[in-house]
Amino acid sequence: MSGGRAAVGVDVVVRALSRRGTDPDGTPSRLRRLIDPEEAELVEDLLDQANRLNMRSSIGSPPTILLVVATLWSHAPRQGLLIWAACTLATATVHIVLHHLHRHRSDRHGVRFWRRWYTATLLVTGTLWGSLPVLTMPSDEHREFQALVVVHLISFMAANTIFTSPLRRLFLAFQLPLATLGAVGLAAHGTTFTSMLAAFVLFALVFSLVLYDQSNRAAVDAMRLTHRNSNLVDELRAERERIHEANVELRGMNERLAHQAAHDALTDLANRPLFQTRLQESLDAARRRRGLVAVLFIDVDRFKLINDSLGHHVGDELLIAVAARLRGCLRPGDLLGRQGGDEFTVLLTGLSGVDDAIQVAQSIRASLRAPLQVGSRELIVTVSIGCATNGHPHDRADDLLRHADSAMYRAKALGRNCIEVFDESMREALVRRVDDETELRRALTGGEIVAWYQPEVDLATGRIVGAESLARWIHPRLGVRNAGEFVPLAEDAGMLHDLSVVMHRQASMAVAALRETVPSGFRIRVNISGTQIMDLGRLNGWLTQLELRGLPPTMLSLEVTETALIQDIAAARAWLTTARSVGMHVSLDDFGTGYSSLALVPQLPLDGLKIDLGFVRELTTSRAARAVVAATVELAAGLDLVVVAEGVETAEQAAALRKIGVHRAQGFLFAPAVPLTTLTGWLTGSPPWAEARATPALDLLSPMGTP
Repeated sequence: MSGGRAAVGVDVVVRALSRRGTDPDGTPSRLRRLIDPEEAELVEDLLDQANRLNMRSSIGSPPTILLVVATLWSHAPRQGLLIWAACTLATATVHIVLHHLHRHRSDRHGVRFWRRWYTATLLVTGTLWGSLPVLTMPSDEHREFQALVVVHLISFMAANTIFTSPLRRLFLAFQLPLATLGAVGLAAHGTTFTSMLAAFVLFALVFSLVLYDQSNRAAVDAMRLTHRNSNLVDELRAERERIHEANVELRGMNERLAHQAAHDALTDLANRPLFQTRLQESLDAARRRRGLVAVLFIDVDRFKLINDSLGHHVGDELLIAVAARLRGCLRPGDLLGRQGGDEFTVLLTGLSGVDDAIQVAQSIRASLRAPLQVGSRELIVTVSIGCATNGHPHDRADDLLRHADSAMYRAKALGRNCIEVFDESMREALVRRVDDETELRRALTGGEIVAWYQPEVDLATGRIVGAESLARWIHPRLGVRNAGEFVPLAEDAGMLHDLSVVMHRQASMAVAALRETVPSGFRIRVNISGTQIMDLGRLNGWLTQLELRGLPPTMLSLEVTETALIQDIAAARAWLTTARSVGMHVSLDDFGTGYSSLALVPQLPLDGLKIDLGFVRELTTSRAARAVVAATVELAAGLDLVVVAEGVETAEQAAALRKIGVHRAQGFLFAPAVPLTTLTGWLTGSPPWAEARATPALDLLSPMGTP
């Protein structure tokens, strides 16, 4: 009951003090705000925090009380010391009980009720600790023990500064009576030393106020942040409900997107990445279990003919119909995929032998004998099927697909509508191809790929006016290999860029070597591929290298084919325009062999045309060939273009070309491609055909006629 009265009394005092400064609108007065500055919505949580902290203080009180009694027992009044210890211990017990009741509180008592009780218990505790100098002060002969009393006071003040930091009223309820009563008790003792100790206690009070201010601010800010986070959590919880609903919808969408990412858009079959992943997983599992895995590579025969003649929409419908027919031939667990275009793949697992895979392939071929309904048409198609199995323990998904693809191409070569199984001979061919690729890569980096130069001859004078740069492989075992023997390999193996870099470098070296010896207008012709003409950056890089070496780009002439140009006319035009802007010449190679050569010529920035060797070869025997060459010369004259004929092998061809009006020619009649040193010798001396001027057949090349 006494504790309850104390709590009520404290609250009455506080309310009385507060009422003195209450504003007319009911807002808290300055004094009330000084005692209770915390926001109302934070008080309950701050009180909980203070309760937890003070619980630790209360649990630590008995050892602290015993320490005080033990240190002062021999020099302090024992009766006062025991009374103080008993009262302080009882207060700590009450505080522990209060903590327990607060933890299990009901809604019957609000925050104000518990705050009063905590304030009261701390007020009593602070008063008891403040009475320590009054009840237990040692005599003046034992100043060190008088100082020890003050040490105990200040230590407990410091500790409770932290324990009461959440609420200011708790701090004031404890610290003010402790410091005030303690200082008064010390000062009342009447000595200079105790007066100094009293001043020290008051100084400690000031210090604890400063320390408390920091601790309280941190506690309130932390609680404010906790409340803000709590509100955010509530908002997030509501948002989570909305997100959950959206996620349910998105999950279905994601599943659809994941399916689309792994399946072909046209046929809904497994696409290439998914098929390769599943194939690799099957190979790994088969390797562990020593099982057999097979891949069927299926290509629709003559699909391009159907696609081009009936239209792409019919081709797409045909592929859908073929996919549906293939599905019906598979066993449970087999995977059907589309590699692209008209190529399908089948993954077969759980096989007892290769015959099982062949049986599935035969079933597929047989199923396509029946017509396929494509729109209003009935179409009959055949397929070429290649089969490959995991015959080697180190085979990977790419290997098996490549083997099946090779077997499929053999099936096509055998007349289509066939089934071929990848065998050791195909493996050896693939190994040879890999070896060739390795050798070619080594040759590109080892300087074995060089440029040889075939002279370009002025048909009117017989003089060398240019040369075409042609790649040659100086093989350590096989000798000189022509470009036709390794350029297709470089293209298939993705080394065409590396080859072009080598040829550009060699052409630059030739320009550097010949610039002082060749006549004006002499140009080295360099062939440009389709991939090069789509990449303006490569051209700019080459031009930069020429500029850094001080070499004139005007000594270079670039030759492009119609096939390279029609991939992207706009990009090709930009590329060629850039080349011509720095003085390079541009010629259209193999003119007359494409479907749109005549339409292309006016659209492109060109300097010349090169007549394909097929027309030159038939020039003396075919009126049509002569007509094409004559039309080319007339077109070139109208557009102010230079005409060059390639593949000239006989004097009769040279005479006919000169008669029609062709300006220049190259071919075995004059010379094959030769090393740069040989070409340099001819330029500074006399070429072989000039020495043969006396031969009547070659007299047409001599500007002086027959000697």
